[in-house]
Amino acid sequence: MAERMSSHAQDDPNDGPLVVSRSDVGRVRVVNEDSCGSYLREDGARLLVVADGMGGHRGGATASREALAAIAASFEERFEARFEERPDASATSTALDPAEALRQSIERANAGVFAMSQEDPGLAGMGTTVVAFLLDATGRGTVAHVGDSRAYRLRGGRLEALTTDHSVVAEMLRRGVLTAEEAAYHPRRNEILRSVGVLEEVDVEVAPVELAGGDWILLCSDGLCGIVSDAEIEEVLVHSASDANAAVDALVELANDCGGPDNVTVQLLVVPNGWKSGGRGIGNRGAGGSSDLGAAAQADAAGIVRASSAAGANTRTASGPLGSRGSALMLAKLALLAVAAYWLWRSL
Repeated sequence: MAERMSSHAQDDPNDGPLVVSRSDVGRVRVVNEDSCGSYLREDGARLLVVADGMGGHRGGATASREALAAIAASFEERFEARFEERPDASATSTALDPAEALRQSIERANAGVFAMSQEDPGLAGMGTTVVAFLLDATGRGTVAHVGDSRAYRLRGGRLEALTTDHSVVAEMLRRGVLTAEEAAYHPRRNEILRSVGVLEEVDVEVAPVELAGGDWILLCSDGLCGIVSDAEIEEVLVHSASDANAAVDALVELANDCGGPDNVTVQLLVVPNGWKSGGRGIGNRGAGGSSDLGAAAQADAAGIVRASSAAGANTRTASGPLGSRGSALMLAKLALLAVAAYWLWRSL
């Protein structure tokens, strides 16, 4: 009997969104091929990623881990900052749309995992699903996914899917070939149509996500959503609405109580009440630690503050209507210049 492995991490940034993560090997598998990471950058941007590897014990764990590392590295390089060389040799900064940035990071992960599988015969055919949620420094939400790992939003006690599975059964369901009841028990329900690292190129589905105070964003591998129904997930989240840690633990335990046939990974992002998307800063400088999630190891990306149950509290400064102190001083200087210009005009 394999020893059950579980890991848990929490990121508590005081007045900003809270992130809680847990990954568990389940009741049947020997190795956890899932990987997950929660990353906080100094400008307040956040990234959550869940990857569910496939291709055998070695290949699956390698694929999910390497995909996570590549996506985290892209996040470290600051999605918003891109520089292009002009013909006159001067450099200009160009803003990269969050959706495009997230897409490119997963495409980069695909290229890396695919290259590894081509170089090592023991890793041939490995791949991974990926679901990622980006909360950028302005408070905009973006979700991206490949495969059947999912993202949900809980609002007002109602759970809403933010992603649609890239799977054989999901496609049959969309075309009306199967009913929801038939899809739940179909023998091909585990066959996916897209994955990261199996082919040289990957089609990433990306969409914006509107956020409001009190929202919960849930990311999970199919070890949860393939075993537990959306209605049951909703019930657990609503019942544990005041305790994100309890909600994550309850979801993992529910999947295991249903037989735990697969690794199960759950991440929750809790948006604080009163928070408005794009209306206020979501945090400045922070300090934190790191937590190894066992087989769900987080990528080592320098410069990123990572979620951890052992992390100290982050010191954050919300920007007011005028932003930072420097911005306020600049406005005061402009006001004085305007007054001076007025009196100069009157004296002419």
